[in-house]
Amino acid sequence: MILLKKICILFVLLQFSSLLIPLPAFAFKTYHVAVLPLINSAHCSDQEVLQLVQTKINDKFKYPFYEIIPLSADMQKSISEKTRNKANMIQLTDALSADIVIAVELVRTESVIVHPSIWNFSSNNDDTYVDTNVLLKCYTYSAADDRYLSFKASTYGVEPMTADTDLYHSVEKTMDQLTSKLPYKRVPQDAVTTSNNNFSEKQ
Repeated sequence: MILLKKICILFVLLQFSSLLIPLPAFAFKTYHVAVLPLINSAHCSDQEVLQLVQTKINDKFKYPFYEIIPLSADMQKSISEKTRNKANMIQLTDALSADIVIAVELVRTESVIVHPSIWNFSSNNDDTYVDTNVLLKCYTYSAADDRYLSFKASTYGVEPMTADTDLYHSVEKTMDQLTSKLPYKRVPQDAVTTSNNNFSEKQ
């Protein structure tokens, strides 16, 4: 019985001491990201595909570690006329007060339905195939380390026609490749800092 009382007293003391010693305070550094308008060099008219590309990029940058800067219609129009070389990306970083500037170019979006008879007239194969050729490029600049990158991803080949081999899904797969090459982690290395001014420091 005495032992039980001692354990209860010790537990109460531990709870009380935890109130006196503050827990570490976490501070988050938020990087401001400017996602520039899509460069539609492929002249793709499929609005679902165009929206998919923008959505995939936006989903890469999650709050509170990243915050996407909203761009007005006039700003988007003026930006879309600029090339994506390093000099212009630096100018946009300053103009938009951004830490990171990123743009995606839709270079090629080809999807053609083909039949085996096109290759071999004597073929008895009645299956339908899809010949796809998708090429995407990404341009990104980080002000923190003055780092400019340009890279690409592609998907091409002939596959049996299914619900997953249309142009939309081909672009989706290519975008997954592209975003995996981005150097920005879900939680940046220097995004979280802690401070712990414990009770002893206050004495």
